[in-house]
Amino acid sequence: ACICYTISLVREGELMKELLESSEDFEFEIGTGAVIAHLEGVVTQMSVGQSAFFYMELPPQELILAAAGESARTLSLLSSKGCSLEYCITLLQVTEPLEDRMEQALFSPPLSKQRVEYALQHIKESCATSLVDFGCGSGSLLDSLLNNPTSLETIVGVDISQKSLTRAAKTLHSKLSTISDAVMPITGIKSAMLYEGSITDFDSRFYGFDIGTCLEVIEHMEEDQAYLFGNLVLSSFCPTILIVSTPNYEYNIILQGSTLQSQEEDPDEGIQSQSCKFRNHDHKFEWTREQFNSWASDLATRYNYSVEFSGVGGDADVEPGFASQIAVFRRGDASLKNVNLAHHYKVIWEWNSSTRSRSAP
Repeated sequence: ACICYTISLVREGELMKELLESSEDFEFEIGTGAVIAHLEGVVTQMSVGQSAFFYMELPPQELILAAAGESARTLSLLSSKGCSLEYCITLLQVTEPLEDRMEQALFSPPLSKQRVEYALQHIKESCATSLVDFGCGSGSLLDSLLNNPTSLETIVGVDISQKSLTRAAKTLHSKLSTISDAVMPITGIKSAMLYEGSITDFDSRFYGFDIGTCLEVIEHMEEDQAYLFGNLVLSSFCPTILIVSTPNYEYNIILQGSTLQSQEEDPDEGIQSQSCKFRNHDHKFEWTREQFNSWASDLATRYNYSVEFSGVGGDADVEPGFASQIAVFRRGDASLKNVNLAHHYKVIWEWNSSTRSRSAP
């Protein structure tokens, strides 16, 4: 995101303020910790051209003096009570992450949309009534489920990021409120819930769901955590069907080549791309087809699941295969075991059509 901002030292009840810091065009990447959490939270809720201001408690005095210098006015304000920092910001521009720019340069519709469409097709064919999206993020898949007729009655999203869940809650709450008032709603969903928690922790409330999805999530975890998730989801959550997608590392050379022209036009962007080993700076690993197939096949054998491999973007019969590789697991044993109660996830938002009760985000 690119913002212009001012940070001023103010005292309660006074109009005068002391400017500490300002910028006409400050760029930073969302989700990297480049700015304070509250500032990032405000920016993620803004539209381009919008302005906002908020107040924060004072940081240690030496930080303020380092930014503003030891002016008489600054020292006077710091010595008085009721002082705070006033942030005034305007959102100038939002640029997409490098991963999205690479994918959109080569694929239409974008890979993110193709992955959701792939999952939707399997959901429709499955006649499932319950779904849990592991690592739901801002709820793109759950949102799409509300636009398409399926047999689903219960949908659940789980994510470790409260900010992402808040955005998902706002979207789903608004859409479900509208749908529930329609004479002939497009969806038969009766309940929707969002939970905060790690997908490497088991929660018995989602044991035995018809479908589990995990789209472009595991690569954001450490590799050992991805193995832990695979074992946990098939041994403990036991969904009838599990759909997992992750980038195909072998396809990166094609994606990076598709942005070569833009890199020549913007040398700084070229440097940024070359310094990124994976498609996204937040990716902890990316697997080749052989690595992904080995991970999925071992899990399927261990927990009595079958597994089929596919993908989106590219062609399985043309090197280097699909840009996003997908594994679809199907449980071989129809019976379910008894499990101990375990509620490790925190409810962030829930909606129920029968009682019309809604917990607003």
